[in-house]
Amino acid sequence: MKQLSFIEELETNSPLTLLDCVKEHIDINELIPYSIYSHYYKHTGRKHKYSLTAFINALLVQKMFSITQDNLLITLLNLSEELRQFCGFNTVPDKTQFSRFKTTYADDLEEIFHHLVDLTEPICQSLGAKDAQTLIIDTTGITPYVTENNPKYLKGILTKINTLIKSNNIDITNIDKSILGHMSKKATSNSDASLQYINGHFAYALKGSIVCNAHGILRHMQLGDFTNYSDDPLNSKHIHDSKLFKPTLLNFFTRHNNISAKYIVGDSGFDSAYNHNSAFNDFGLIPIISVNRRNTKDDIPKPTFTNNYPCCPLDDSLPLKYIGITKEDNRATRFKYICPKTKSNISYCNTPCSSAKSGYIHYEYESDNIRQNPILSPNSDQYSLLSMKRHIVEQVISRLKLPLNMGGSYIRHSKTSKADFFMAGIAHLVTVIIAYRMDLPRKVRCSKSIA
Repeated sequence: MKQLSFIEELETNSPLTLLDCVKEHIDINELIPYSIYSHYYKHTGRKHKYSLTAFINALLVQKMFSITQDNLLITLLNLSEELRQFCGFNTVPDKTQFSRFKTTYADDLEEIFHHLVDLTEPICQSLGAKDAQTLIIDTTGITPYVTENNPKYLKGILTKINTLIKSNNIDITNIDKSILGHMSKKATSNSDASLQYINGHFAYALKGSIVCNAHGILRHMQLGDFTNYSDDPLNSKHIHDSKLFKPTLLNFFTRHNNISAKYIVGDSGFDSAYNHNSAFNDFGLIPIISVNRRNTKDDIPKPTFTNNYPCCPLDDSLPLKYIGITKEDNRATRFKYICPKTKSNISYCNTPCSSAKSGYIHYEYESDNIRQNPILSPNSDQYSLLSMKRHIVEQVISRLKLPLNMGGSYIRHSKTSKADFFMAGIAHLVTVIIAYRMDLPRKVRCSKSIA
């Protein structure tokens, strides 16, 4: 049996159009906080030719109907009187006016999104408190229309390196690192777009994070400058995601202190002792984060213990030598032990446990380290069920990618990208409200525009 989308089901079972549903179940004034009105209609400056609600309605229509470019939206507004009346336009704004609205009021659109998060939280609770209290986090990226994202740019660098190799008879063992070394870390026309590893490839992008609950309903969206760069693709991805974890949760709970949550689910990119401890100690969340195998060295032998003190893996009568406490930024406090036969960072052991010149090294963590001593056992059925919900946020991001037009948009400006980013989130939450008020709770995350 074919599964109908939210809009297709409405058209099949009801004579109402999507615009009729929005008119009947959405009051645009309830979506816009008073502070946004005050900002738009401030006493200083020129009077606006077009109302705030008219622009919001038009951008909402653009997202819900998957209209990728402003030119097409303007054409449809000129052709459809019904659409103009719905938006509240007597005359249609030109492309420059739409662009100016996005760049000027991008921050206000972000505030509208967070206002909708608060409006939809009771809906999430009514659909099921357990899933509403399970947060799922992931990262995404918006690739603006810059020269560096053109395949010809990469081809030019590759041609330059090949010429250098042939002319100087140089042997390069890692061509990927050589290419990355010749690429600028920032896009020329947009300094906010930095070189990073997203969606399985390197691109100049605006990094963002997405948080939803287990119902698949957005709870938080955030764009930021997280550019801790590494020329190793796998490490680069891990570094970016790990750095995003705490700032995202801090921003979320600062804006929405009325929302209670119990679990935070994330992929292996967020796996670090710092993030585990931060989730539990700072936000009261039980972390359900997949193990990052790059952070786990299974080939290193485990120490033996005598009277709860670590000893040599091959000889439990030979206690390890305690060096001291190791503290690093964004890492948990560790207690360092080394082989007792190591002197001046050189091992003199006849049967070494490690191939390192400095010999065997072992770290012990504090008893309150959540990564080493998890609150919920990774072997439990509850942990497995929660971990299996991680794909939900990936589905949410895939629904947002179409209205965001990631990879195919002609948007250059960061503010415009931010406006489109949050308008996609607004359209998502408006769909939730419409579906719930029409008594279609199973369709709260099914919309033609973001499916």
